[in-house]
Amino acid sequence: MPTSAQTGQAGTATPTPRFRADPARVPTTRAAALDLARAVAAGPDSYGPGYERRSPYESDPADWPVLGTDCIWRQEKQPDDVLAAFTRYSRLPASGGRGEVRLAATVTVHRTTAQADLEIAETLEQALRCPDQQLRETERISGLNSIGSGYGMNGDLSVDDTLMEMGSYLDPALGNGPTQYYWNQVRLGPVTLAVAVQGGRGIAQIDLLTTQARAVGEMKSMVRTRLGGQK
Repeated sequence: MPTSAQTGQAGTATPTPRFRADPARVPTTRAAALDLARAVAAGPDSYGPGYERRSPYESDPADWPVLGTDCIWRQEKQPDDVLAAFTRYSRLPASGGRGEVRLAATVTVHRTTAQADLEIAETLEQALRCPDQQLRETERISGLNSIGSGYGMNGDLSVDDTLMEMGSYLDPALGNGPTQYYWNQVRLGPVTLAVAVQGGRGIAQIDLLTTQARAVGEMKSMVRTRLGGQK
């Protein structure tokens, strides 16, 4: 996929983001990286009124999700290039004829920027390879479409890379038929940030995307502040 280091169609280099992390503040140990991930990962307060914690609320920092060749997600041992990967799970309960919304905010801290860049590329490839994916025993996503943009492309002027996926989410616990699924992932240096939105029957797409963008924006701001980078 195109990244901030690649060349545009006209032969000119894609603009370089103005974000520059202070090397002295970039985590180099698993403990420091996990501290950063815990400080940044969005929770219920990031989404707005009415949101609450899901159970479990936080992931096991030792886990690493891997999409198999059978398009089923499994938890495996964290790879060596990852210093920390951490997820918080939130929900907006069903009410007033509108279905439940489930959200997951994930922060991943890599050892190098190149490894974080590779994660974004692999995420894009996964949607192409497996447009239908099994998340958990009863949860599936299907019909995935994705688009990735490096800095300076498609209006991306705030992060090194951004990726958006859209599809359908199915869990019998939420009622009959598929609902909405959105995944937004961005990269700032060696850190990737993502928010997944699932469900929300009866809620307008724009409202879910606005909620998602608010949480991603909040996490981006905190990474810039904590790593000493400039917007």
